[in-house]
Amino acid sequence: MNFKHFIYLLFISLIAFSSVFADSNLTSRMKARLPSVLAAKDAGSIGEGLNGMLLVRNEASTELANLVKAENKDRVTLFKILAEKTGGETKDVAKKFAKAIASKAKKGHWFKNSSGNWVSK
Repeated sequence: MNFKHFIYLLFISLIAFSSVFADSNLTSRMKARLPSVLAAKDAGSIGEGLNGMLLVRNEASTELANLVKAENKDRVTLFKILAEKTGGETKDVAKKFAKAIASKAKKGHWFKNSSGNWVSK
């Protein structure tokens, strides 16, 4: 299974298990952005933080900054929905998401480590 399919299945699974979907457009927006997010990751322009959020690695164009901002906004919404449904904390959902992304990431994708340094898989 390639990374793109993994991410798509992860999003769908998370939402399916939540059974409460506050924003019917959430998955559609995230799915539509996925090719751009993956292209930016492949280029090394963005990476993942330990908190489940995308981060810009270098100087970003307005378009890239807006992509990251939109994705992070939807991730926060997704994490809140899942936390409410499971009775957990949003930050814990986000950390689990970050770990899942890191474990299935493609070689060459970037992540912030616990020291705050960028590391490539």
